[in-house]
Amino acid sequence: MLIYKNTFDNIKTIGFNFPVEDQYYAAETTAIVADGITRDPIGITDFSSATPKQFVEKYPRPSGAYLAAKEICDTFSKEDGTLKEKLIKCNHSVKKLNEKYINKCDFLENDYYGAVASCIRIHDDLLDYAYICDCGVIVYDFLGNIKFQTTDDKKVYSDFYIDMIKTDWSLPEKRVIVRRDFRNNLNNIQDGKCVSYGALTGEDSASDFIRSGQIELEKNDIVVVYSDGFSEFLHEQEFISSILNFQKEKFEEYINIKSKEDYNKYGKEKTLVLFKNNI
Repeated sequence: MLIYKNTFDNIKTIGFNFPVEDQYYAAETTAIVADGITRDPIGITDFSSATPKQFVEKYPRPSGAYLAAKEICDTFSKEDGTLKEKLIKCNHSVKKLNEKYINKCDFLENDYYGAVASCIRIHDDLLDYAYICDCGVIVYDFLGNIKFQTTDDKKVYSDFYIDMIKTDWSLPEKRVIVRRDFRNNLNNIQDGKCVSYGALTGEDSASDFIRSGQIELEKNDIVVVYSDGFSEFLHEQEFISSILNFQKEKFEEYINIKSKEDYNKYGKEKTLVLFKNNI
């Protein structure tokens, strides 16, 4: 059932020895993709005053985002239970990581290590899925029609309100507000609804933001587990055709060409695990 698994580099950091902050674990009928949450560079609070080279040079190594994503994948591979239970255990593992490395969270250089994630398990023509935030799962039928896709909860619930904050992300004030008030905060109620998003940072409230479910699969359905760097690809016909008629070399060539074509849309770090329900 497992056809393919890979992480594609951020094309802007190739050659800079930048940490790979997407991680994955994949077996024949199960997988998890974890996307580490980007850290602040050391000693730079106002990003607008830093060049890309300075940002890369001052980026923490080892990266807490990498460590969190790897811890999540390692824990997932070893633990039993439902997918949601496994993600909760992953969150507990990240909590231990933060107890080791973060003395006091300041939501900037010393923000909690964390990642977002999506995972699946295929059994008896059923797909179990669970995810948090903007990693996701999508299912295509044998003709390429989309049968199911998880929701980008940050985009749906949070981004509108985050965009209303009248400072730029490059300034520390906004990063503190977003990480403190919008991440895993069940009490952030605006217009009668919670507008926070979830992340596996070790905070207990993260478990309330994990979504899970189950859908039926048919023969030759394609299941993709992905990090958000692949989001812009998923509805494009060329991408769908490339996974329906999957050839590793041609697929990777296509992804690399698109990544260089439009960095903001396609070029960031991204992970994909591909399954075919051929039982």
